[in-house]
Amino acid sequence: MVSRTKRAGVTKVEAAPAAKPDQSAEKRWRSLSDGLLDRLPLPFAVKVMIVAGIVIGEQVLEQSLAGPQVGATVMSTVVIRLAVPTLVVYMLLMDRFMKRRVVRALVHLRPYVMVDDREYETMARRMVTLPAAVDIGLALLSFVLILALFVLMDSPPPIGGELSMPSDRLAAGYIVSAWAIFGWLGLGLIYTGIQHAAGLGRLARKPLRVNLYDPENLLPFGNISLLHSLVLAGVIVIPILMLGQPSSVASFTLIILNTLGSLMVLILPLVGVYRQMRGAKIGTLNLISNELMSAQEALTKVRHAQAESVADLNARTSALVMLRKTILESPNWPFRSTTAVVRAVVAAMSPLIYFVLIEITRAYLVPVLIR
Repeated sequence: MVSRTKRAGVTKVEAAPAAKPDQSAEKRWRSLSDGLLDRLPLPFAVKVMIVAGIVIGEQVLEQSLAGPQVGATVMSTVVIRLAVPTLVVYMLLMDRFMKRRVVRALVHLRPYVMVDDREYETMARRMVTLPAAVDIGLALLSFVLILALFVLMDSPPPIGGELSMPSDRLAAGYIVSAWAIFGWLGLGLIYTGIQHAAGLGRLARKPLRVNLYDPENLLPFGNISLLHSLVLAGVIVIPILMLGQPSSVASFTLIILNTLGSLMVLILPLVGVYRQMRGAKIGTLNLISNELMSAQEALTKVRHAQAESVADLNARTSALVMLRKTILESPNWPFRSTTAVVRAVVAAMSPLIYFVLIEITRAYLVPVLIR
């Protein structure tokens, strides 16, 4: 139950202690986050090896169809062909890691979100559940997009270079299917990130138990949003490191969309927490300001005050001033400091920043140096 009282024109929120979190919640919510691939009756490591093997086989087929590249060494060819399998393994591992971390964060945040158990359970389920229909829809969407990219637009893959679809239908079907799996994993990672970010945003709009002197209890909001942002940024950083600068329209589009998604999953969960932390800080500062005004009036009105009274008022004023300074220095975000927020935003935009800097260097600096 949440009650509101007013004092000196300031609304103060008083929340009853939250119920003790259910220890079985982590296991219950984790099972709801399983997708189609997670439900296969195989160990996770085996599933990763099977999917990676399918993609490696497709890359070998692509290389055999493309033939040796002019000026390309064996090592550079191997690195190029390992980029997509590396991304596949990365997405599989990060998807599993993110889901587990989010469930743990939900268990940690339960005592600090001032809603009843039934409402919290509903919000948690909505945040972590991946319906089979959505998972199938993402797979179909990926298949359609790959068909449109390779067949209708006759465009090369976004990663790996040129590709001409073979006349053999079996080989063409294998290539399309492998890339559809890759796209499905990517779309699933983006969908999961946005779903989690939106869920954390809904939790952040509920009354929170804010500690002005230590944001430890609300740090999962910042940690999870930053984790999702970095995971999405990694999808771009890996191919840039392995393949160098992108050269196709699809690659440029992927960088922009990935950066926007990375920023969105970072910022959305933080807005509601920021407002409540900032509101709690302003409310407390107003109360301290009123107390300081009262102390000032007492000091100025009393002409023949006793030394003990003056000393008490001075001590009280000094304590209020120190308390006010401490609160002003406390963070407004669910991070240890505002500097950490800036670093998080820069990290989320790192692929785009890196790409822009390289392009500026190539377009303006290199021509000057070679004159």
